[in-house]
Amino acid sequence: MYLSKVIKVGLSLSLLALLMPVSLANAEVRGEAVIRDSSPGLSDELSVSLTMPILGAGLSYEGWLVSDDGHTSLSVGELDQGADGSVIHTYISPDGTNLASEYNQFQVTSSGHVLYSDQISEGGLSHLRNLLYSHSGNPVYTSGTHEGVAKGTSVGLRDQADAALTQATNGVGATTVSDVQSHAAHVINIVEGDHGANFVSDTGSSGDGHGLLNYAAAASAEASAATTGDPTDTTFAQYGLTVSASADNVATWSASARDAAINARSAATLDVALAFITNAQTLLSRTVSGYDTDRNGTIGAGEGGASQAQEGAQNMASFEPTVVVEAPTAPDTGDISYGLFAIIALITGAALVTGGGLLLNRNRSAA
Repeated sequence: MYLSKVIKVGLSLSLLALLMPVSLANAEVRGEAVIRDSSPGLSDELSVSLTMPILGAGLSYEGWLVSDDGHTSLSVGELDQGADGSVIHTYISPDGTNLASEYNQFQVTSSGHVLYSDQISEGGLSHLRNLLYSHSGNPVYTSGTHEGVAKGTSVGLRDQADAALTQATNGVGATTVSDVQSHAAHVINIVEGDHGANFVSDTGSSGDGHGLLNYAAAASAEASAATTGDPTDTTFAQYGLTVSASADNVATWSASARDAAINARSAATLDVALAFITNAQTLLSRTVSGYDTDRNGTIGAGEGGASQAQEGAQNMASFEPTVVVEAPTAPDTGDISYGLFAIIALITGAALVTGGGLLLNRNRSAA
């Protein structure tokens, strides 16, 4: 009887030993590397937040971005670790290169060996670049490294939302009816574009002429297309909804702002014109930054504007590195590595389960 209990306890511990390798393997690297903006719309920054095994003396990790064909690698710097193995690191392209335009893979190396890596799914990559870098048919960048290249759709969404808000804000500060109406005309033209039904031809456009509503529709469509391009990618699915919902909000709020601007244009008195352009300003502020509908203190799912659409598109292109199975060597942590310990635990657990089971059966037979 006593022997039977001992064997059962042994078997329980053996099963725990079998489970340990899984948790240890998963603990080898946690976190992500995400493309961000050093200034709105640039996607020229990589923000790295990882936790990895602490290396032995004299060794270090280095981060890399790798091109689609694997022929070009860009070092994003040495990844210094804290005492707990955490890495908080920021790289900004010195020449303002849009990192989403050239790289689809992130790697972590040590002593020349690739230890951890992740790659953006090919199924949605082109749509992410349409959002973050360049979409054929859009107006071009007018300055910077990519001057003359058609701008990305989420980039255009953000900068035209800013432009419309600026015009509405200027209108709120105007002191004559004609000045309010002039700024209101710019709001209309930026929201609808040069071919909009309400385009004010004698005012021109202080935007890029494409139309905020057109950018919003295209951003929502591109996010959906990326998700459809690889339905198995959970990152696409999660953040694609953020982009689509935020872009749809931009369309709703900016259309209402346009309507308010149209009313400001037809107002006969300064007070009435200011009331309408102030309403447009409020709506366009939401268009840029989102609106906390449920008043919980944060801009959550379904509450975003153009800023959240841009960030959501970048999140769709985030890297979550995992262990490279074919890495020729494990990192020297100055002690037994997680991987080796996991293998030992796995073998030990299997042996204990097998041996314990045989002993238990033998004990039962003897009884």
